[in-house]
Amino acid sequence: MSKYIVCVYGWVKWSGSMGLVLEYMPGGNLTRFLEYDDCRSSLLLFLRIFFELASALAFIHNLPESPPLVHGDLKPENVLLTSDLHCKLSDFGSSQVAAFTSSSTSQHPKPKKLDTTLAYTAPEKLKSLNIKPKTQHDTYSFGMILYVILSGYRPYQHASHESAFIDLIIRGERPNEEAINELRVTLNESNRRILDFLQAMMTKCWAQDPSDRSKMVDVRDELHSIREQQSPGTDLTEIARMVQSMSLPPPKKEEQQYLPLHEFVTKDERFIKGYLLSIIVCRCYC
Repeated sequence: MSKYIVCVYGWVKWSGSMGLVLEYMPGGNLTRFLEYDDCRSSLLLFLRIFFELASALAFIHNLPESPPLVHGDLKPENVLLTSDLHCKLSDFGSSQVAAFTSSSTSQHPKPKKLDTTLAYTAPEKLKSLNIKPKTQHDTYSFGMILYVILSGYRPYQHASHESAFIDLIIRGERPNEEAINELRVTLNESNRRILDFLQAMMTKCWAQDPSDRSKMVDVRDELHSIREQQSPGTDLTEIARMVQSMSLPPPKKEEQQYLPLHEFVTKDERFIKGYLLSIIVCRCYC
């Protein structure tokens, strides 16, 4: 199990419904994080968040002895933060096993409901509801998250309704990159080079042709290389400042990632031991 994926501790059953018991993430999600004005000057923290998110995606896209898993609903609301602002991926309710080739598509596929957030959805998915899940769809969404964090704006925020931008996305339109210059003018020369690297990665990830998009394992490795070039501990000052600004509780000792999954029985008001927690749990219950 990747340490960059939110842990599932158990589930609760009610009549006709079920809920999950997840680890508590005091930092909230990326959308909430971007509401803090101080985050705009935290480029090294951004770099760490991107690396950890890329690591989570690289993990599910390259599961050992298992087909790749596509998250399918990657957006800032599904990226959660710990009390010391480490990043973890959540909400696998739309995840599916990736299709390897077009030959796996049946001649008469069943219609599928598009339950992702459209602004983060790859153009080929917007074009056809019957398309098989591919890891490149997550890569596109990752590129859109890069834009949101670097620009500070929601994608296509000036559109009055979803149909106003869906056709434009399908034809290759992307958010206005000029908004990123608002961050660039506040940076020193070293951080501007990092921003240029991240902006180039963003455009590579949201390429119109899926085959032109980077693999997440390569994105992870590139981000790791850039982080290794920074002086050790240079991001800690930014992180400590943001933690203080957000009034987050001090981090607790990291818990074991592999935990027994328990079921909470509402009638008895207690947990009973269930199955061993694994990535399969996310596929079945999230």
